[in-house]
Amino acid sequence: MVNDFFTEYAARSDDELLQLASDRASLTNEAAAALDAELSRRNLTESDQTEHQRFVHRMERREFRSRRRKIFGGGQFSWLELLWALVAMALISVAYLALPSRYHLNPEWQEAAVYVMIASVVIALGWRNLWRDIAFWMALILSSTIQLAVAHAWIQRRGELNRSLGKGATFLGFALFLAIYGIVWVLRRKSRRAETGST
Repeated sequence: MVNDFFTEYAARSDDELLQLASDRASLTNEAAAALDAELSRRNLTESDQTEHQRFVHRMERREFRSRRRKIFGGGQFSWLELLWALVAMALISVAYLALPSRYHLNPEWQEAAVYVMIASVVIALGWRNLWRDIAFWMALILSSTIQLAVAHAWIQRRGELNRSLGKGATFLGFALFLAIYGIVWVLRRKSRRAETGST
């Protein structure tokens, strides 16, 4: 039995042994003794184990950040993206104002639509790496519709929204989008895992 451990550990890489050493509590006495003997034979010390653990934590953090970037876009909004967002909002506003007045929304809906436009344009430009994903557009449309209804209800109840409530109405769009797209992402991941498990 012990010889089996010696043979197995001799075939493993240094990194695998150091990883195993960090999870020593899960090993039997024989496995731990064989591991210690192999670590000693390769001159791998506790400082090597500590350095390996630091490396693993760094890689896990990097992977987490990478995964988060894939889901929520590339981090901070750049100045160029902000400029494009302002240009897009200006073009939408000019096109709306150019329409005959009979096509204009009621003032309550108009104010709500402004908050929806701000959130939608910023989301669309900030997460443009997801434009090919149909779930992105479904989440954006659904979150914008809910945001419009909620903002309109606030405006009906309070009259014109003050600055802080206006910011809240805009932020609601971001929160709704992240929640809806996050749910879709989790459901997709579970579905993929189920498919992988069944094959």
